Amino acid sequence: MSLPSEPKSEFSPTKIPAQLPIGLDPSALLMVVRIAVARQGRGVRRWVLAGVFALPIAFAILIRQFRPNIEAAPLEDGLILGLIFPALVPLAALLLASGMVQDDVEEQTLTYLLVRPIARWAIYLAKLVGTAIVAWGRSAIFTVATLGAIHWGDPGLVGSVLRERVPIYVAMLALATAAYTSIFGALSLVLRRALVVGAVYVVVVESFLGAIDFVIREATVIYYIRVLAVRWLGVAGEDWSIDPDTAVSASTCVIVLLAITGSFAAIGSAIFAGREFRLKTPEGN
Repeated sequence: MSLPSEPKSEFSPTKIPAQLPIGLDPSALLMVVRIAVARQGRGVRRWVLAGVFALPIAFAILIRQFRPNIEAAPLEDGLILGLIFPALVPLAALLLASGMVQDDVEEQTLTYLLVRPIARWAIYLAKLVGTAIVAWGRSAIFTVATLGAIHWGDPGLVGSVLRERVPIYVAMLALATAAYTSIFGALSLVLRRALVVGAVYVVVVESFLGAIDFVIREATVIYYIRVLAVRWLGVAGEDWSIDPDTAVSASTCVIVLLAITGSFAAIGSAIFAGREFRLKTPEGN
């Protein structure tokens, strides 16, 4: 008589373990965005950016103090369009985007993101969105504060400045920070010294080449931001050698900036999805 067979153990080698579905869970992606926002909102970078962005506000207050009759328009052009957009906005994006992935590697938290049932490219895009939100939010807050310091005491502060110009500046900042963050985010995945290379890019490409009246400036982000300033804010483009009659349209500027953002975001997500990261372990390996 045959003996009854024993039931198979749940740990039988023939049993295939259940696989977590890899997809695009909105709640999980939102959680990654929130983690990225929280991470970028703390640490030394927060104070560095606050100190740097406080400079235009201090300059505006000092200039208005010692030259109370100065016109607001040239002061606004110099501090906001001449300092914040070409220098401080890309610097903020560089500082935040360069540590977007590297901070998780250094703090050994990247593993917790990679084991979630989310596609790796989607994890990168979620982190990129969170980083861009922080860069845009801080740039917008300090830009509006600078604008208020420039126009403080003017009769049209609430009407023509806060109601009309602030929304335009906020929209321009959103386009600029999205483009710069996507560029520096992708750069940080392929270069070890992304912070140094990014700083050189800001000085040489965006600040120097972007100011030369040559076709190469059309490959810079700042050129399209300046054209938008001419189109949307009515700023004279002589100082930037931008002729409103021959320059590209505002819609073209928006499309190009969105294309730059999308292209570098796609490049960064592809690199992140296919790259193996060396993570530290408690044993030091």
